[in-house]
Amino acid sequence: MSKYFNDARAAANSDFNSFSGDEFLNANGGSSAGIGGATAQPYILNIANSTAADVATVVVGGAYTNLQATNQGNVAAITITMGIAGLTYLEFLYQSMNKPFVVGLSYLSSANASQVLETVTIKQKDINGNESQKTIVPTIDPYQQQTDKIAIAFNYKFDGFTSLTISNILANATLKTYLYPAENVATGRALTGGNVVKGFSSPDIVKKDKVEVVNASPAPAALPMSGARRSARRGRRF
Repeated sequence: MSKYFNDARAAANSDFNSFSGDEFLNANGGSSAGIGGATAQPYILNIANSTAADVATVVVGGAYTNLQATNQGNVAAITITMGIAGLTYLEFLYQSMNKPFVVGLSYLSSANASQVLETVTIKQKDINGNESQKTIVPTIDPYQQQTDKIAIAFNYKFDGFTSLTISNILANATLKTYLYPAENVATGRALTGGNVVKGFSSPDIVKKDKVEVVNASPAPAALPMSGARRSARRGRRF
Protein backbone atom coordinates (compact mmCIF):
# COMPACT_ATOMS: atom_id res chain seq x y z
CA MET A 1 0.00 0.00 0.00
CA SER A 2 1.43 3.32 -1.03
CA LYS A 3 -0.27 5.20 1.80
CA TYR A 4 -2.13 4.38 4.88
CA PHE A 5 -3.94 6.66 7.23
CA ASN A 6 -6.11 8.44 4.60
CA ASP A 7 -8.30 11.00 6.39
CA ALA A 8 -7.63 10.11 10.03
CA ARG A 9 -9.10 13.31 11.36
CA ALA A 10 -12.17 13.08 9.13
CA ALA A 11 -12.63 9.43 10.02
CA ALA A 12 -12.82 10.39 13.67
CA ASN A 13 -16.16 12.03 13.03
CA SER A 14 -17.61 9.52 10.61
CA ASP A 15 -16.42 5.99 11.40
CA PHE A 16 -17.36 3.79 14.39
CA ASN A 17 -18.76 6.56 16.54
CA SER A 18 -18.41 4.88 19.92
CA PHE A 19 -19.50 7.62 22.26
CA SER A 20 -17.72 10.80 21.31
CA GLY A 21 -16.98 10.13 17.66
CA ASP A 22 -13.21 10.05 18.01
CA GLU A 23 -12.26 6.88 19.84
CA PHE A 24 -12.20 4.32 17.03
CA LEU A 25 -11.16 5.57 13.63
CA ASN A 26 -12.07 3.85 10.40
CA ALA A 27 -13.77 0.85 11.95
CA ASN A 28 -14.10 -0.97 8.65
CA GLY A 29 -10.41 -1.82 8.87
CA GLY A 30 -9.31 0.28 5.92
CA SER A 31 -6.44 2.67 5.83
CA SER A 32 -6.41 5.76 7.90
CA ALA A 33 -4.74 8.89 7.45
CA GLY A 34 -1.44 10.14 6.69
CA ILE A 35 -0.63 13.66 6.68
CA GLY A 36 2.84 13.11 5.34
CA GLY A 37 5.89 13.67 7.48
CA ALA A 38 8.55 11.24 8.66
CA THR A 39 8.10 7.50 8.25
CA ALA A 40 6.25 5.99 11.20
CA GLN A 41 8.49 4.28 13.75
CA PRO A 42 6.73 1.68 15.89
CA TYR A 43 6.28 1.32 19.60
CA ILE A 44 7.51 -2.27 20.10
CA LEU A 45 6.24 -4.34 23.01
CA ASN A 46 7.29 -7.89 23.88
CA ILE A 47 4.58 -9.72 25.82
CA ALA A 48 5.89 -12.97 27.30
CA ASN A 49 4.32 -15.86 29.20
CA SER A 50 6.90 -17.65 31.36
CA THR A 51 4.70 -20.62 32.28
CA ALA A 52 3.66 -23.87 30.62
CA ALA A 53 -0.02 -22.87 30.71
CA ASP A 54 -1.97 -20.34 28.65
CA VAL A 55 -2.68 -17.03 30.40
CA ALA A 56 -6.01 -15.41 29.58
CA THR A 57 -6.99 -11.73 29.43
CA VAL A 58 -3.59 -10.08 29.19
CA VAL A 59 -3.78 -6.28 29.26
CA VAL A 60 -1.51 -3.77 27.53
CA GLY A 61 -1.92 -0.07 28.30
CA GLY A 62 -4.67 1.36 30.46
CA ALA A 63 -2.07 3.60 32.07
CA TYR A 64 -4.44 5.56 34.31
CA THR A 65 -5.52 2.30 35.94
CA ASN A 66 -2.51 0.01 35.58
CA LEU A 67 0.48 2.28 36.06
CA GLN A 68 0.56 1.67 39.83
CA ALA A 69 -1.12 -1.75 39.77
CA THR A 70 0.77 -4.94 40.63
CA ASN A 71 2.61 -6.07 37.50
CA GLN A 72 0.68 -3.33 35.65
CA GLY A 73 -2.58 -5.25 35.88
CA ASN A 74 -1.36 -8.70 34.82
CA VAL A 75 -0.56 -11.94 36.64
CA ALA A 76 3.04 -12.68 37.62
CA ALA A 77 3.53 -15.05 34.66
CA ILE A 78 3.29 -12.15 32.20
CA THR A 79 6.20 -9.86 31.47
CA ILE A 80 5.94 -6.85 29.15
CA THR A 81 9.13 -5.23 27.93
CA MET A 82 10.00 -2.76 25.20
CA GLY A 83 11.68 -3.88 22.01
CA ILE A 84 14.28 -1.09 22.20
CA ALA A 85 17.06 -1.38 24.77
CA GLY A 86 17.10 1.21 27.52
CA LEU A 87 13.35 1.80 27.49
CA THR A 88 10.80 0.34 29.88
CA TYR A 89 7.13 -0.55 29.72
CA LEU A 90 6.44 1.92 32.55
CA GLU A 91 7.88 4.70 30.37
CA PHE A 92 5.58 3.63 27.55
CA LEU A 93 2.60 3.92 29.92
CA TYR A 94 3.71 7.38 31.05
CA GLN A 95 4.12 8.52 27.46
CA SER A 96 0.67 7.25 26.46
CA MET A 97 -0.78 9.61 29.07
CA ASN A 98 1.26 12.63 28.06
CA LYS A 99 1.74 12.06 24.32
CA PRO A 100 -1.32 10.23 23.01
CA PHE A 101 -1.18 8.89 19.47
CA VAL A 102 -3.33 7.37 16.75
CA VAL A 103 -2.40 3.79 15.86
CA GLY A 104 -2.55 3.36 12.11
CA LEU A 105 -1.17 -0.15 11.78
CA SER A 106 -0.61 -2.97 14.27
CA TYR A 107 1.87 -5.72 13.42
CA LEU A 108 1.88 -8.97 15.41
CA SER A 109 4.68 -11.53 15.35
CA SER A 110 5.42 -14.70 17.31
CA ALA A 111 7.47 -17.87 16.95
CA ASN A 112 4.22 -19.67 17.81
CA ALA A 113 2.02 -19.16 14.75
CA SER A 114 -1.14 -19.80 16.80
CA GLN A 115 -0.34 -16.84 19.05
CA VAL A 116 -0.90 -14.20 16.38
CA LEU A 117 -4.45 -15.50 15.84
CA GLU A 118 -5.60 -14.65 19.38
CA THR A 119 -8.23 -11.89 19.41
CA VAL A 120 -7.39 -8.38 20.61
CA THR A 121 -10.01 -6.18 22.26
CA ILE A 122 -9.49 -2.41 22.20
CA LYS A 123 -11.18 -0.66 25.12
CA GLN A 124 -11.80 3.07 25.53
CA LYS A 125 -13.46 5.21 28.13
CA ASP A 126 -13.58 8.84 29.20
CA ILE A 127 -13.82 10.73 32.47
CA ASN A 128 -17.61 10.98 32.09
CA GLY A 129 -17.85 7.22 32.51
CA ASN A 130 -18.59 6.42 28.87
CA GLU A 131 -17.03 3.17 27.70
CA SER A 132 -16.72 1.35 24.38
CA GLN A 133 -14.78 -1.54 22.92
CA LYS A 134 -13.93 -3.16 19.61
CA THR A 135 -12.74 -6.75 19.15
CA ILE A 136 -10.22 -7.43 16.40
CA VAL A 137 -9.99 -10.95 14.99
CA PRO A 138 -6.56 -11.38 13.35
CA THR A 139 -6.74 -13.21 10.03
CA ILE A 140 -3.93 -14.62 7.90
CA ASP A 141 -4.01 -13.26 4.38
CA PRO A 142 -4.41 -16.30 2.11
CA TYR A 143 -1.76 -14.86 -0.21
CA GLN A 144 0.93 -14.33 2.42
CA GLN A 145 3.66 -16.94 2.88
CA GLN A 146 4.45 -16.31 6.54
CA THR A 147 1.91 -17.64 9.02
CA ASP A 148 3.55 -16.27 12.19
CA LYS A 149 3.02 -12.58 11.36
CA ILE A 150 -0.12 -10.51 10.86
CA ALA A 151 -0.61 -6.84 9.94
CA ILE A 152 -3.84 -5.26 11.15
CA ALA A 153 -4.92 -2.05 9.39
CA PHE A 154 -7.27 -0.66 12.02
CA ASN A 155 -7.04 2.85 13.43
CA TYR A 156 -7.71 3.95 16.99
CA LYS A 157 -6.59 6.51 19.52
CA PHE A 158 -4.16 5.34 22.21
CA ASP A 159 -4.08 7.41 25.40
CA GLY A 160 -4.03 6.77 29.14
CA PHE A 161 -7.54 5.30 29.04
CA THR A 162 -6.83 2.94 26.13
CA SER A 163 -6.13 -0.72 26.76
CA LEU A 164 -5.53 -3.72 24.52
CA THR A 165 -6.74 -7.03 25.94
CA ILE A 166 -5.23 -10.11 24.32
CA SER A 167 -7.49 -13.11 24.78
CA ASN A 168 -4.61 -15.49 25.55
CA ILE A 169 -0.85 -15.49 25.67
CA LEU A 170 -0.10 -19.12 24.95
CA ALA A 171 2.17 -21.33 27.03
CA ASN A 172 5.81 -20.18 26.89
CA ALA A 173 4.97 -17.84 24.01
CA THR A 174 6.12 -14.31 23.32
CA LEU A 175 4.04 -11.92 21.26
CA LYS A 176 5.86 -9.02 19.65
CA THR A 177 3.48 -6.14 19.04
CA TYR A 178 4.43 -3.20 16.80
CA LEU A 179 2.15 -0.18 17.05
CA TYR A 180 2.80 2.20 14.15
CA PRO A 181 1.52 5.73 14.82
CA ALA A 182 -0.34 7.72 12.19
CA GLU A 183 0.09 10.83 14.31
CA ASN A 184 0.92 11.83 17.85
CA VAL A 185 0.46 14.80 20.13
CA ALA A 186 3.28 16.53 22.01
CA THR A 187 2.55 19.98 23.43
CA GLY A 188 6.29 20.59 23.96
CA ARG A 189 6.78 20.99 20.20
CA ALA A 190 5.00 24.33 20.38
CA LEU A 191 7.90 25.69 22.48
CA THR A 192 10.23 25.34 19.51
CA GLY A 193 7.76 26.53 16.90
CA GLY A 194 6.64 23.07 15.84
CA ASN A 195 3.15 21.63 15.45
CA VAL A 196 1.58 20.04 18.48
CA VAL A 197 0.15 17.28 16.25
CA LYS A 198 2.67 15.46 14.07
CA GLY A 199 1.74 13.10 11.25
CA PHE A 200 3.71 10.14 9.94
CA SER A 201 3.84 8.44 6.58
CA SER A 202 3.39 4.73 5.91
CA PRO A 203 6.16 2.35 7.05
CA ASP A 204 5.39 0.28 3.91
CA ILE A 205 5.76 -3.02 5.72
CA VAL A 206 2.79 -4.42 3.81
CA LYS A 207 3.36 -4.76 0.10
CA LYS A 208 0.75 -5.41 -2.54
CA ASP A 209 1.53 -7.81 -5.33
CA LYS A 210 2.09 -6.16 -8.68
CA VAL A 211 -0.16 -7.63 -11.33
CA GLU A 212 0.80 -7.25 -15.00
CA VAL A 213 -1.62 -8.02 -17.81
CA VAL A 214 0.16 -9.47 -20.83
CA ASN A 215 -1.69 -9.43 -24.15
CA ALA A 216 -1.99 -12.88 -25.69
CA SER A 217 -0.65 -13.48 -29.21
CA PRO A 218 -3.35 -12.92 -31.83
CA ALA A 219 -5.02 -16.07 -33.16
CA PRO A 220 -4.18 -17.04 -36.79
CA ALA A 221 -6.61 -15.74 -39.35
CA ALA A 222 -9.31 -18.21 -40.44
CA LEU A 223 -9.15 -19.60 -43.98
CA PRO A 224 -11.80 -18.43 -46.42
CA MET A 225 -14.57 -20.96 -46.98
CA SER A 226 -13.52 -21.64 -50.62
CA GLY A 227 -9.93 -22.24 -49.55
CA ALA A 228 -11.09 -24.53 -46.77
CA ARG A 229 -13.06 -26.63 -49.29
CA ARG A 230 -10.06 -26.95 -51.65
CA SER A 231 -7.84 -28.01 -48.76
CA ALA A 232 -10.39 -30.62 -47.72
CA ARG A 233 -10.57 -32.03 -51.31
CA ARG A 234 -6.78 -32.25 -51.58
CA GLY A 235 -6.67 -34.15 -48.33
CA ARG A 236 -9.11 -36.91 -49.42
CA ARG A 237 -7.77 -40.32 -50.38
CA PHE A 238 -9.62 -42.79 -52.73
